[in-house]
Amino acid sequence: MRTVHQAGGSRMGNPIGTGSSSAQNLIFDVGLNIGQDTGFYLSQGYQVLAIEADPTLAEAVRKTFDREIQDGRLEVLNVGIAEKDGFADFWICEDKPEFSSFYRQIAARDSYSHHCIQIPVLRFASIIERYGVPHYLKIDIEGNDMSCLDGLSPSTAPKYLSVESECPLDEQSATVEDGVRTLQKLHSLGYRQFKLIDQYTFCSLTLPATPGYRVDTLARRIFNESFLKKIRGFGLISRHLIVKRRLETRFRWKFPHGSSGVWGEATPGKWISYGEAEQAYKHYRVRHFQASDSKFHSFWCDWHAKRD
Repeated sequence: MRTVHQAGGSRMGNPIGTGSSSAQNLIFDVGLNIGQDTGFYLSQGYQVLAIEADPTLAEAVRKTFDREIQDGRLEVLNVGIAEKDGFADFWICEDKPEFSSFYRQIAARDSYSHHCIQIPVLRFASIIERYGVPHYLKIDIEGNDMSCLDGLSPSTAPKYLSVESECPLDEQSATVEDGVRTLQKLHSLGYRQFKLIDQYTFCSLTLPATPGYRVDTLARRIFNESFLKKIRGFGLISRHLIVKRRLETRFRWKFPHGSSGVWGEATPGKWISYGEAEQAYKHYRVRHFQASDSKFHSFWCDWHAKRD
């Protein structure tokens, strides 16, 4: 690989990050996509380093958040995360950009059109060295999440972190070991408190199920009935019973499909131990795939982790 000394290009007058110590107001959004998560973090008053491999998406977000960039609250870094600094092939999913990946199998899911480009890549350790340790790190980079985690050490792991529980390449690789491997990696980095968050509902998945999860499940079933949607007042009631709508009301922010949602102490439910997290993951994953029409990549949950 050729060496890349600067990638993405800063457009800010004041650089983000401290370069060495943890920044309490700094969030890393690794897997920027269309900026739905970065927009939320900015709305809550945080500084954001947003990392995106797809140059088209990165440039679109720069235009959307031009003011925040000029104010020094956001920097968009157009690079991929890899084991070595340099350049690498990256597959663009033309029909569903969130499936773009270093792995062709992911970009080609469901027979989507895709093509290959070459992009600059950096080790995540290089980014930590340059920008410092964030307060919260969100990782969602379609199959390359472990490369990002490998760039951390117990001394550079942020207090809060979230990462996809699994991202299988194909049906043969879609196994429970993938999610457990990610959990094990988090534990090796010093994380001892966990939450498994369903990305469709933002509910915390635990054993036994929490009352909030049970109410959310029942409320979704009831409010999905078409005739009930027409009854005045039912929409207002749903804001108090459905977890995602309750969070949207609390934070005055609409979380579109595909967003990672809230993080840290704002996530629903209590923090659980490694053993409890592993049991919950295995239980809910098995239950999910009991449905015969479930796609191999459809178990969509994030691990949230907290350091003491």
